[in-house]
Parts: sequence; structure tokens; C-alpha cells
Amino acid sequence: MILAAVFLLSLSSLAFEVLLIRVFSISQWNHLSFMVISIALFGFAAAGTFLNIIDTHKKNWEQRLSASGPVKIFIILYTATAIGSFMVLNRIPLDYFRLPLETVQIFYLLTTYLLLALPFFFAGLVISLAYAFIPEKTGFVYFASMVGSACGAIIPVPFLPLLGEGRSIILAALIPLIIIPFERATTNKTYAKTKNTSRGKRFALQASGLFIVLIAGLLVSIGDGTEVKVNPSSYKDLSRVLQFPDTRIFETVTGLRGRFDSVYSPYTRFAPGLSLKFKGILPEQWAIYKDGDTPFFSYKLQRQKDEWFSRFTLPYAGYMLVPNPEHILLIQDGGGSTIPCAMASGARSITIVEQKPQIAYMIRKHYNIPVVNQNPRAFMAQSDKHYDIIHIENWGGSLPGSDALTQGYLFTTASFSEYLNHLTENGILIMARKLLLPPADLIRLWAGAYESLSSLRYENPEQHLAVLRNWSTFTLIVSVKPFNDTVVLKDFAQNMNFDLVYLPGITKEMANRFNIFDAPYHFFEISRLAEAYLSGTEETYFETYPLDVAPQSDSRPFPGRFLKWNKLKVLYKITGSRFYSLFMSGEIVVAIVFFEALGIAFLLLVLPLIAIPKGGQKLYISHIIYFLAVGAGFMFVELFFIKKYIFIFGDPVISFTVVLTGILVFSGFGGYCSQRIGPGGLRNVLIALIAVLILVFLGLDPIIHRILGLSKILQYTLAILLLILPGFLLGLPFPLGMRHLLNRPAQRAYAWTANGCASVLTSIISAQIALSLGIPIIILCAAAAYLLAFLMNNTKSINPFK
Repeated sequence: MILAAVFLLSLSSLAFEVLLIRVFSISQWNHLSFMVISIALFGFAAAGTFLNIIDTHKKNWEQRLSASGPVKIFIILYTATAIGSFMVLNRIPLDYFRLPLETVQIFYLLTTYLLLALPFFFAGLVISLAYAFIPEKTGFVYFASMVGSACGAIIPVPFLPLLGEGRSIILAALIPLIIIPFERATTNKTYAKTKNTSRGKRFALQASGLFIVLIAGLLVSIGDGTEVKVNPSSYKDLSRVLQFPDTRIFETVTGLRGRFDSVYSPYTRFAPGLSLKFKGILPEQWAIYKDGDTPFFSYKLQRQKDEWFSRFTLPYAGYMLVPNPEHILLIQDGGGSTIPCAMASGARSITIVEQKPQIAYMIRKHYNIPVVNQNPRAFMAQSDKHYDIIHIENWGGSLPGSDALTQGYLFTTASFSEYLNHLTENGILIMARKLLLPPADLIRLWAGAYESLSSLRYENPEQHLAVLRNWSTFTLIVSVKPFNDTVVLKDFAQNMNFDLVYLPGITKEMANRFNIFDAPYHFFEISRLAEAYLSGTEETYFETYPLDVAPQSDSRPFPGRFLKWNKLKVLYKITGSRFYSLFMSGEIVVAIVFFEALGIAFLLLVLPLIAIPKGGQKLYISHIIYFLAVGAGFMFVELFFIKKYIFIFGDPVISFTVVLTGILVFSGFGGYCSQRIGPGGLRNVLIALIAVLILVFLGLDPIIHRILGLSKILQYTLAILLLILPGFLLGLPFPLGMRHLLNRPAQRAYAWTANGCASVLTSIISAQIALSLGIPIIILCAAAAYLLAFLMNNTKSINPFK
């Protein structure tokens, strides 16, 4: 029965974790998903700590607690706390961004942390008990846990479209209760009487389970599920829009990629970069919000003049350079203003690339224009067509700094090269973004375009670039031919009251005429950067600038990340000496969560050592470090593949699901096969694993770029096949170590704690490694972790804690 309980609890707890990440993506912000992961893993780790403390007071606790009755009690407590913690989370007024201003938010945060950790604690108790109670079957326990978790990663796929986030969480939490009516037989003579519950206790357990099911049924049915509906953060665009009168959500579609709310409001006015010279009326609009933010706007263009407003927007400056375009490619990632621009240009052919299926379907249906539902980089890799204009639209998150951890490949230097290679000989690339102060995004994009032009052997790359702005947005224009004649752009800027930021031959006086700042900050910085490139000192420029504005590669693709830790003090002064402004950065969130996690991990690891009485069983440093290293290594590998596969699939949720399912299944089979490996095999397993990880570091990139050019079916197939060998080997060190290095239940419980704590810290550290050093470094860290485990396995057990 305990193996069945391990499987069901692993399945349910991982489904619960994935669904909680979805909830946080809507009710808070995406970068707070780290908190969910740390909560889950700490809940598991706390279970091991609890069992270690129990070991100092009770003998044979593993046999008593692994009996049928206690296991069922833990399952009931898991389900009750999972449902209860979600209901509290959905109502508690937690507001992360008000932490520096309101001390009560600390209480809300701690309450959320502790309540959400409870279900994982009870699930971890059962799994840890299984390792302690049946050490001879450690491989089978590992197999049940990993395969159960893999199934849990898949469950949200069918649940979310049918039930939504709230109902899916309730149903996932109920799954382990199916084991309650069943009883197991036992052959243990000493504890035969205690392992099978009496009829009265069985009835009480079944009644408790039934009561929870009834309560859950009421919660999901009252008010058509309004009790469990997840509402977006008050800081997100959707929450603000819904405050207007006569505004309504007329359709909601939920899936693994997110929740898409279609909203109509008579007050919707989306025309970024619109000139004040426009005196007409904007066409009727409605919007689709993903997870309450990053809206896509659809225009009701019934007459030809309805699209005329787009001729008064900043991005249309690029269209002025190609008076009669034949083929236009639009790459959409939020916004929606590119479509009226392309239609107003009179182009014969318009192709739209939109990777979100729900929005792609809506565009195709509404505009009757060909839409390719695909990752833009995959589309470019598979297409050999050339375009007169490529127009890219991505406005980022509604709150500056909130998307610092968001991984995207639209603006890397390799992407710029792809765009340029798909332009005709007179082609134009257009990019529109929000204007930031201090200048940041504009500098990075200009530099990225410059370096891509240079890598493609364009002479004088600065002659191919132009930038215009108004008070809140800017447009970067990259031309295949140099801007020898700048009259068109100068006249457009003059007629529309736009300011020139960069154009060959302009002066300071032309850069701050209409949308006046205290100084033409963006003009100054781009001019300095252009001079730095001409003199070969661009590296010095990037090093001394207070923000990280260097062009980004496919290895470090975080377009919303600008923080420099060594310039934090300077940035603090630039932003008005307000700590609150720094606190909104997702990278600051990572640092705060890491130090919180470090303190909790220290507590969980030290408490069992303190609780061991004098003369008690020794815990060896080499064993502790071994399981810390194994936990860190596993998490490093998992997160490396998740981040690398975003390049293939273009969506972090799809990448997360594919990698998590694949690695958990294959590592589960590795754990199953570990039953046949003796103590001497651990050394060879670790050597093989380190070798495979080094090969992944050296050879994965060219393979992934080849996969990108294949069909979707082949992409998924090959992506999963690449996980087989590393996944299988990852499943061996932990169960082998549990079986051959440890000889007492308390030691195995402590190893479970060490593994969990290391996983938490690694999940946070890997984010900072990717931001600062690049994604490939993560796999090197994994190899280093397993090398440390190898050294500890070959170290004699000395320096014990008592």
C-alpha cells in the first residue's frame, strides 16, 4: 500500500505545484513561481527533519508510521491542507510589492508560505517513510515517486481547459483519497495488529475522506465555481480595465499556456506611438489578456478609413520607406497594432506569426489573414521566403521590472541576423517598444542590431539604423540599404511631432523638440555608444553604464533584465533613492527568496543534528554533502533543459511540461534499474553521468538549432529522446546512495531533507546563473555537483556530527 500511496501523492502534489504556479502567474507575477517551487520542496524537506526528530524519541517509528492507518491519515491531511491552503491563498490580501510599505504584508507572506507548505509536508512524510521503512526497495520507491510526479506534470493539460485553475486544484488534491477504502495485508508478526486498522478506525477514515469530497464538491459548485475562481493581480492591466463602466469579460479560455480573457470595453484605446496630430476617431476595439496582462488588441476595421489611424503612429515610419510593399511579415507577441499598419500600407501579402494558439485562432477568424501558429524562431528557420517589411511587436509587461526573469528570443543578436536574412534587398525591419528612463531597452536593441549587421559583413552598420520616439514609446528601424537619404524620416517626424533619437547626420537640437525631456537622454547615450563602436571601446561603454544593456545572445535571452549588482548603489540614486523601485525587479525577488530559503534550509538541516542525543548514531559529513550534491545536480540538469527547450517550443510552460515529464519518467526507470546495481556500481554511474553532462554542454546547441527547423512532431519527439540518457542516469545516484551508503531509517530521512533543501537553493541559484552568466553554465554546475558527489562517495566517513 505504501508504494501506491507514494505514487498517488507524488502525482497529486506535483499537479498541485504546477497548478499553483499557474495561480501565482495570474494572481501575482510570473517571477513569484520560484516561491511556489521553494514552498513545495521545503515542505518535502521538513518531513525528513520531522522524522529525524521523532527518531530521537521513538524507536521503530518507521514501522508504526508506515502502517495503513497513519498513511491514510497523512493522505487525508494532505488533501485537507491542499484545499484549505488554496482557499486561503485565493482570499488573503497578499501584495508582494507593498512589502516595503506595509508590515502586515510580512504576516500575509509567512502565512501563505506556511499554509502552502503543509500539503507538501504530509506528502513528503509518506515518501520519506517509504524510503526509511523498505530500504531494500529504494529503487521501487524512487520509481513510484518519479513516475507519479511525471503523471502529475501531465494532469493539468486535460484539467485546465475543462475545469479552470481553481477546480483543477481541488480535483488534483482529491486524487490520493481513492486509496482510503482499500486495506493491505501484512506478514509482519510484530506489528500485524497495528498495521491493519480496526473496523471503527476504517469507518472514521472513510467518513473523513467522504466529508472532504463533499466539501470540495460544494466549493466547486457554489455560484458556478466563483468560490474557487482565481482573480488577477490588481497591478495587472485586466484589473484596471475592469474598473471602467460597461466593461465585461465575454469569453475565458484556460489552458496550459495560460488563461485568456476576452474583454470588451467602450473605453479601450490602444494605439501606441499615436501622434497628437491625429484628429480622427479610433476604431472600435476589444482585447484578449493572457493571465491578466500582456493584452492583444483586435480592431474592428469595417471600412478602409478605419485603419487610417495607423499612418499616424511611430512604427509607420518604417512603412514610409517602402511605399508599395509586396510581402509583409508580422511577428506578434502582444499589442496588435502591427496589423492595421500592414493593412494600411496596401501590401499584397501579409503573413502573421503568433505562437499562442488562442490568439492565432482569433486573428485568423477576425481579420481573415494567414496566421502561422509557431515559435517565431522556428518559423524563420523553416522559411526561405523574403519580405519587404518585417514588423515585430512586443511591449513587455505592464509593470517595469516584473518581466526581468522572462526568457525570450525575439531580440537576441542571432534573431536580428535571422530577420535581416529574410529581408529583400530594399527590406526594412521595424521594432516598437516602451521608452524607459534611464535609457535601457533602446540601447540594447540598437547595439544588438549593430552587432548583427556587423556579423553579416555590412559596412558602416550605423548607417543602417534609425530610431524615433514620442513620450512613451520608441521605434527602431533597420534597413538593408544604408540611410543615404534621410529626408523621408525627418519629414515624417516633423509632420507627426515625433523626435529623432538616432539617424545619420542629425544634431542634438533635432532630438528633443516635441516630446521634451530635461535633456535628450536617449540621443546622448546612443551617440556615445555609436562613437564607442567606431573607436572599438564598446565593451568599456557596457561595463561602465549603470544598467546591463549589452546585446543578448541565445545563451542569455532575458530582454527585460537590466540590473547590475555591482552598480546597485548607483541605480538606487538614479531612481530617486527609492528602495521600492528596486524591489519591483524580478531579479531582486530572486535574491530575497534565496536568502529566505537559505535560512530555512539551514534550520531544517541543523535541527536534526541538534536533536541527536549524546552518544547517538553518527551522521557523516561526506554523506550529507553527497546527498546535497545529488539534489543540486538533479535540479541543475532539470532547469537547464527547461530553459534550453524554451528556444525550441517558444513557451516556458510547454518546455516545463515536456522536460519535467521526460526526466521524471526516465529517472524513474533509472531508479527501478538501480535495484540491480551493487555498491561498487555507484562510482561508475557518477563517472558516466558527469561524462554525459559534459557532452550535453559541448554538443546540445547545434542539435537544438537543427531541431528548430523540423516539424512540430519531430521537435517534440527528438526533444524527448534527448532526455533519455541523462534522465536515466539522473535516477541512479539517489536510490543507490540511500541503499548502500546509509544503514538507519533516520539517516535516510535526513538524506531526504538534504536532497530537498539542495533542490530548493539550486532552483533559485540557477535563475541568477542564467541571468548573469548564461544558460549553458547551469549544466556545468550540474557536472560540478555530481563530481562533488563522486568525491564524497570515495571519501571515508570521517568528521561525524554527534
